[in-house]
Amino acid sequence: MTPNLQIELRRFISSNVVSKLNKFYFENDALLIKGIDVSIGTILMGLYNKAEESDFYSEIVSMVPESSTFYQEVDFTAGRILSVDDCYHLEGNALLKELFSNKKGRISEMVSNEVGIKSETAREILNFSALLVISYLRYNLQLIESLKLLLEDQKREVLNSIPPGIKIILGFSSYETVEDKNQSIGRSIFTLFGHNFFSF
Repeated sequence: MTPNLQIELRRFISSNVVSKLNKFYFENDALLIKGIDVSIGTILMGLYNKAEESDFYSEIVSMVPESSTFYQEVDFTAGRILSVDDCYHLEGNALLKELFSNKKGRISEMVSNEVGIKSETAREILNFSALLVISYLRYNLQLIESLKLLLEDQKREVLNSIPPGIKIILGFSSYETVEDKNQSIGRSIFTLFGHNFFSF
């Protein structure tokens, strides 16, 4: 079965994870969740933009070894992050440099501005999200061969989760989205993350 990458990655963002992250950042929980959601979408579109670079996916995944502190703190089978500490500061930053190079700072500031969180928080949740996405791919290496097609197929849905300013920095039109007429633009947190948001 073809996985929906965003849905699979959102499974890991439980209320417990949000609570632990907020010990570092002191943000509104709803804004922090939105920031992580935007960051995950941004990372996925960063990967989409690298699809034509030979061996890029294999190379970036190899930057997260099994000995990585973050990798060892994730239970991929259960969709849970077991511990949240500051290991992702350095581990995630290296991944962002590979994905976005000189655009990294602009993207971080745009996440801060568009979501309404502090600049420091935006930088760190981008690091966190980059590690989560790449670690997920590291665990599911079989997805690497079909990742380009997966991202192409899910591109519009992912773009719908990214604010216009970030889309433009990533090279997409701010109008490059498809809205479901039956879908409310203001999806609730409960709908966005499902029942797992309140699981511990």
